[in-house]
Amino acid sequence: MNKLLIYLGVLSSMVLFASCYNNKKDISTPTANSLGAISFRDDVVPIVTSGACGCHNNGGTSVIQFSHQGPSIDTIFYSTIQARSGVFGAMIASPTTGHPGEGGIFFTPAQAAVISTWIAQGAKDNYVPPAITGPVTYTTNIVPIYKSVCKGSSCHGGLGPTLDYPKMVADKAVLSAMMTSSGATGHPGGALSLDPTTTSTFLAWIAQGQPQ
Repeated sequence: MNKLLIYLGVLSSMVLFASCYNNKKDISTPTANSLGAISFRDDVVPIVTSGACGCHNNGGTSVIQFSHQGPSIDTIFYSTIQARSGVFGAMIASPTTGHPGEGGIFFTPAQAAVISTWIAQGAKDNYVPPAITGPVTYTTNIVPIYKSVCKGSSCHGGLGPTLDYPKMVADKAVLSAMMTSSGATGHPGGALSLDPTTTSTFLAWIAQGQPQ
């Protein structure tokens, strides 16, 4: 009986591990019209927060550079997903070797068509956040973004410097350059892909005098 339980446990682990590297469910075959209007959040994000990238969708902010989705299903790291467009392209071009981690990741043909078209269109985030009209403070608005977008073992607070209120105030010019370019320029550690909510919140905070 004990041997049977051990065998079943090992078999279940193998199935669970394998599920991270295979997406059995395909989306419907894209039409020419639908491929002409790819939405990052409506079309691309659902693909990479599903089976093909399952191992990246149960992490937290401590591994933000690898996570696409947080412990809560409502927490999606849009900037991280957008920044990995080059990795997705490599995975599509070479499924067996393009994935930087262990194992080959296989997007279905329809998923690959959607992601390839999105990349060809500039790998942009089409979301336009509502205008920010109320007060934006460091404690209420900036700190949550910092923890979910900037902080990680190979980012700020890890290999990169830890940022706090005085440092962000002192780096006003750097932050302004980063946010106005969506991360393409200004970041001392290299180009980033910052989602519109992040950039609009930081710019509103700067415009309001960086209140704490």
